[in-house]
Amino acid sequence: MSLEGGSTCTECGILAEDTALYFGGSTVRQAITQDLDLRGAKFLQYWGRIGSENNMTSCHRPICRKEGVLLDYSTDGGITWTLLHEMDYQKYISVRHDYILLPEDALTNTTRLRWWQPFVISNGIVVSGVERAQWALDNILIGGLAPYAHGDSLYFNGCQIRQAATKPLDLTRASKIMFVLQIGSMSQTDSCNSDLSGPHAVDKAVLLQYSVNNGITWHVIAQHQPKDFTQAQRVSYNVPLEARMKGVLLRWWQPRHNGTGHDQWALDHVEVVLTRKQNYMMNFSRQHGLRHFYNRRRRSLRRYP
Repeated sequence: MSLEGGSTCTECGILAEDTALYFGGSTVRQAITQDLDLRGAKFLQYWGRIGSENNMTSCHRPICRKEGVLLDYSTDGGITWTLLHEMDYQKYISVRHDYILLPEDALTNTTRLRWWQPFVISNGIVVSGVERAQWALDNILIGGLAPYAHGDSLYFNGCQIRQAATKPLDLTRASKIMFVLQIGSMSQTDSCNSDLSGPHAVDKAVLLQYSVNNGITWHVIAQHQPKDFTQAQRVSYNVPLEARMKGVLLRWWQPRHNGTGHDQWALDHVEVVLTRKQNYMMNFSRQHGLRHFYNRRRRSLRRYP
């Protein structure tokens, strides 16, 4: 993301969590994404604020429409822009959450987004004119794509222990864990099936766990029942506060199964979303589900049969 007249701080208060993108520069104030692949996307959401109710010096109350913020999109490299949404100066003095359905014309593989505050150009120089209210954005998210990841998945069909465990991770600044999971299938094929009615069906769930002592003890974050995952689903979980440290292991483990040819499952596109707003990297691709402007790191896994 390209920023002009902006930085990460809390000058307009906390919008969602920690610092936000704050725009208080004296000339151009805008945030522009790189070209994104939005084919199949459905919505855009974020938290925004323009000025403040208590009229802080660093985030003072807006007084006219020119102090509002416009959200545009471009599909031709920024040559032309189409208005998507206007953040009205009267409605955003308190923190506001926007959920915007994306128009069909924006669903291309070369779409960029821009948030900007109007300005005046005089003799080729950007002039701010009347002092404009400062504004801020946070937790920008694009979603609604199909949950399936691309390429090969980790597939579990062995007769012994079935689990995938990460290497030790630094989760100090981690916010969420996201991944795609499927257990069995709707068609119940020989290579991908699960017994949904047996007496031990509940024990064949896939657990997401973490360990802070190199695997000596494990704590459950979530469990996934076969009946709920016969189709691939993308899920997201908050990283527990107790796990926000260095040297943490994550694992996906199936406590019980009926051996080779039964109760198979697959795991793909494991991501850890960081809260460190300084990076705001755009790891984007059409096949992936939830989209965040946070730095994303794909983690290597060790697979067990």
